[in-house]
Amino acid sequence: MTATLKHGRSLIWIAALAATGVGMYYWGRRSSADAPPPAVAAAAPAASAAQPATGAATRAPAAIPRYDAGTARPLPSVDTPLRLILPELQRRAATEPAAACRLAAEMEYCDGLRMRLAGAENNLDMFEHQLERMPQDTQQQREQRQRMAESYQSMTDRLLTQSEHCAQVPPISAEQRAAYWRRAALAGVPAAMRHYASGNAFRYQDTLDNLSGLSTYRNEAESIARAAAQRGDARMMASLAFAYSPQRDGMRRSFLGQAVQADPVESLALFLQLRDSLPAQDAAANAATPPAPVGPGPRGPRGFGRGDFNPRDMVDTQIRSLTRDLSPEQASQARERAADRAQNWSPPTMPAAQTGAPGAGTQSNVPAMFLMQGGYVPDAQRQDCEGAN
Repeated sequence: MTATLKHGRSLIWIAALAATGVGMYYWGRRSSADAPPPAVAAAAPAASAAQPATGAATRAPAAIPRYDAGTARPLPSVDTPLRLILPELQRRAATEPAAACRLAAEMEYCDGLRMRLAGAENNLDMFEHQLERMPQDTQQQREQRQRMAESYQSMTDRLLTQSEHCAQVPPISAEQRAAYWRRAALAGVPAAMRHYASGNAFRYQDTLDNLSGLSTYRNEAESIARAAAQRGDARMMASLAFAYSPQRDGMRRSFLGQAVQADPVESLALFLQLRDSLPAQDAAANAATPPAPVGPGPRGPRGFGRGDFNPRDMVDTQIRSLTRDLSPEQASQARERAADRAQNWSPPTMPAAQTGAPGAGTQSNVPAMFLMQGGYVPDAQRQDCEGAN
């Protein structure tokens, strides 16, 4: 093992221990006073009263207030170490929806870093064996081996730098984290509505740890998703369109797909709305791009290049498939719904690309990032909780 890799291994273990082992007493003392379930339970009657009636055409969105980001108090900077702002976020989360969203996003972010740190230790073992097997007979081979070691060390250093944000902050339960997301969603925070309704607030590895939360989610997800779609959230509209599609039964369904009943007429209406909302320049920009495959994966577009998918072709493929299986009367009903919503719903807003710093990037080919792979909805980021859309 090289000295560089030994140093990296030590730092990984130190960071992992700092992220999980320190501050348990502090969090336990605070969590009894700040745990979200009581406040969440108070919001449940409003959500239950807004449960949709049978039949997609007559469903009403949940009675969720519109969130006014302009009147909310600013939240601490995302660059501030979490241990320094945790007491403030816990205190404000009880009464400020954006703070509840931010606290949930912070804990989810740190949970992801802990998993990556654990994986880095295992990957380091495999990488060491790979280096040991590499030939070192020539100067070129030795230089290549050194570049690989330096590249891995650079990736490790970035992970360790990121993990400093979560030092001395132990994890909370999956149930607590989802409850914070739910609190913010029921208060109308757009990022939280999207994250919660899509099912992203629940992680596969925590499924059995939060069955009660999933039971509540199952009764609320559809109405929250429809409220977000009505307010112009194109990602939520796409997720709903795929969730309602009868074709979802032949694939690994999202949590939202499991929370709604298949409804091909409603699915077609939503896909028609999406097609009409796609910017004209997307068609020109993607004219040479081959049609996208229809079959989605379990978690979305990871591992695929942005330029490999034409969103308009993908939506058109879904429209043709649904229209083929519907009667002329049903297809006409779907078109009428789409036309009516064009007048009464907020126009679908395409998400801004995020490459590098928050807000950076361009709008090029953005729809393909969320329309592909069965209506996949990207995770809400920490900085999204203060935004209005």
